[in-house]
Order: sequence, then structure tokens, then C-alpha cells
Amino acid sequence: RIEGRVANDQDLKLSDCLRYHMRDTSAAKDLLFRRLKSLSNYEKANKDLDLARARNKDVAIAENRQQEACTTFENMSEKAKEELKLQRERRVQHFQKSLTELAELEVKHARAHAQMLRQTISSIRQGL
Repeated sequence: RIEGRVANDQDLKLSDCLRYHMRDTSAAKDLLFRRLKSLSNYEKANKDLDLARARNKDVAIAENRQQEACTTFENMSEKAKEELKLQRERRVQHFQKSLTELAELEVKHARAHAQMLRQTISSIRQGL
């Protein structure tokens, strides 16, 4: 009975930790996808600018779009760096916290198990 409770508690703690990691990783993946989309827009703006220069038509508009796309991409890259750094720090903190809680839980269960064994030994001795 105690072993089942211990296993269940371990599974819950570890699955919570992995679930947090999965959500965090998914958020980072979404962030990188948005950055990649911004890079694609920047590259498209560069191609449009080259075409506008070749045709000598709407060059100023294409330059403005290219500059806006460049600014957007650079801002997105800077934010992504900061977010990924914070995510890395949060992940380490969360893993440390989860492992500490798991260790404390195992110590608690070990003490309960030891107490049960002491009581069993005591009742056996009284029966003899």
C-alpha cells in the first residue's frame, strides 16, 4: 500500500515537471516560429526591393517596407534572445524545485515506511 502511494506520488511529481517542460518548450518553439516568419518577411521585402530597383518603379515604397521588415526582424530577434535566456533560467529553477520536492517526498515516505516497520517489529516482540 505504501509502495503504491510512493510510486503514485513520484509519477505525479515527475509528470508535472515534464508537463511544465513541454509547455515551456512549446512556447519557445512558437517564439522561434514567429521569428522565422519575420525573417521570411524580411527576405521577401529584400526580393521586392531588388525587383523594384530593376524595374525602377516604386523603389521608395519597397525600401520603406524592407526597412520596416528589417526593424521588425531585429526587434523580434532581440526579444527572442531575452525570452530564451529567461526560459532557460526558469527551466533550471523549476527542475531544481521539482527534484527537491521529489526528494523531500521520498524522505517523508521513507520515514513513514520506517515507522510502520518499527511498529510491526514492536507488535511482533509483544506477541512473543
